[in-house]
Amino acid sequence: MKYVRITRRIFGMLSVRLREGAVMVALLGLYASLEGFGIGLLLPVLQFLESGGEALPAGGVWPYLRGASEAVGVPINLATLLALAFVPILARQIVYYLNTWYNAILQNRAVERLTTRAFGAVAHAELAFIEAQDQGRLIGFMTGQIGRCSQALIQYIKLLGAVAIIAVYVLILAVISWPLTVIAIFSMVAVSMAMRRILTLSRGYGTEVSKATNAAYSAIRERLAALRLVKMRGREDAETEHVRRLAAILRKAGTRIAMAGAAVEVIVDPVLMLAVFVIIYLGVTGFGMTLAGLGLFMFILLRLNTKAKEVNVGRQALASLMPSFDYVEGMLSEAESARTVAGGTREFTGLREGIEFENVWFTYRLGGTEVLRGLSLYIPKGSLTAIVGRSGAGKSTLVDMIPLLRRPISGVIRFDGVPAEEFELPSLRRKIGFLTQEAILFNDTIWQNLVYGLDGRVADESVRKALDDSYCTEFVKDLPDGLETRIGDRGVRFSGGQRQRLALARVLLQDPDILILDEPTSALDSESERYIQAAFERIAEEFTVIVIAHRLSTVQRADQIVVLGEGRIVERGTHAQLLSDNGHYRRLFEQQIH
Repeated sequence: MKYVRITRRIFGMLSVRLREGAVMVALLGLYASLEGFGIGLLLPVLQFLESGGEALPAGGVWPYLRGASEAVGVPINLATLLALAFVPILARQIVYYLNTWYNAILQNRAVERLTTRAFGAVAHAELAFIEAQDQGRLIGFMTGQIGRCSQALIQYIKLLGAVAIIAVYVLILAVISWPLTVIAIFSMVAVSMAMRRILTLSRGYGTEVSKATNAAYSAIRERLAALRLVKMRGREDAETEHVRRLAAILRKAGTRIAMAGAAVEVIVDPVLMLAVFVIIYLGVTGFGMTLAGLGLFMFILLRLNTKAKEVNVGRQALASLMPSFDYVEGMLSEAESARTVAGGTREFTGLREGIEFENVWFTYRLGGTEVLRGLSLYIPKGSLTAIVGRSGAGKSTLVDMIPLLRRPISGVIRFDGVPAEEFELPSLRRKIGFLTQEAILFNDTIWQNLVYGLDGRVADESVRKALDDSYCTEFVKDLPDGLETRIGDRGVRFSGGQRQRLALARVLLQDPDILILDEPTSALDSESERYIQAAFERIAEEFTVIVIAHRLSTVQRADQIVVLGEGRIVERGTHAQLLSDNGHYRRLFEQQIH
């Protein structure tokens, strides 16, 4: 029952379909049958040699051989018997090739499906789940751990193949001498019992490898991202040593797994060879077997021993891989249970009146501190609303709720009086442009980055207008390859201001109705900020704009400024009104200008 459960888990996790599993089992069965048939035909050869071609046995396969000889007119001799034995061996190798080919297809399909499922689960998960994960852990989950899962599949297929051939060998041995077969089976069971401790240790070592792999991925990713800081603090050697320690943990766990595999060899070979010697002795002295029968029995038994060792080594390897399987299974379950709640069925065609927050509460985890506390706010269509406040006040959480990247634990968000959950999610998000502090660009051409996610053909005129409105035209025109210029990893070939303007051009090409700007100039120099600010002033009248402002000088023309403090609106009004109120906003403003 244990291996039935493992089969269901492995085949279920890796999405091995019933038809694929049936083909795999059929090929394994055919290979094992041809193996047994080919070996079985060696007995007539040995009996022919033992008798010198005379006084051949009357039983066994000989009546069939004689009948076939008479039917085709080919005499029975050593050549015909060897040729007959060679046919299934040749057919077996053809099936072996097909089996290997199909198993490779099966493994790569499994990796493809599992990788796609894993990425899809993460991509569709709520933002809160993704932010709660270590990025290195996620990368390790979708690369190294899935790779180990595919190894588990192949190891398991090999295990099934070895078990099938063992079953055929045992059947042939039982036909030759069932008492000696019982001794052979007893020796294999004894080896399996001795393997239990090693399997337990291998699973533990596999868990260490799984944890160490995640830790190494995480550490390397963080250190590569922070190389500037590492260099400035002179920590190159210290961080190299940190990675070395993690690699050493991985090395030690891997070495323990290898040693466990060596222990299998140490235990299995002596026990099985002892069984061979006992069987030789009993076969000759106790059962009076013929030389041909004993010779074939020993030949099969040696092959059986090889397969028995292969099974035990496979069990040990599978035990070391199963912790990665458990890990991927758990991560998939977490990610899929955190899937974004589907939206409604109503298409969102654009904002007509305004966006309303009514008594909205939000917390990142059940029982945690509330980030938003009973917040109520109305944002009219066509207005410019600025959200300001100290770090941790809830500004980014508030704007994330507009495209339903986060959902309130209570309260409601409405568009034109309709609850946001009633709208079809893709249609709602298509009408909301979102520009963050750091421009997200892919390692592709400028053109592909601009049209990313846009269905259908984008008109050249629309691209030119977006580039003009975002002040990108001048520097893009000076590039040797223009819009076909590759941006590089994370846009490293461009300055921060250029990347942000390209990201703004992409948002404008989306033709949104609502534009959210999450501190888009906070990380830019003054020249780049002027470009972005000029772009905003040029396009502000076309959209309903919500901007999180770090530099208050950039939002003085806002229709309303909302000041957040500890998840609540503490002030609201225009720049002039809030300065005259002599409250939170004025203190924030004066801190920035002094």
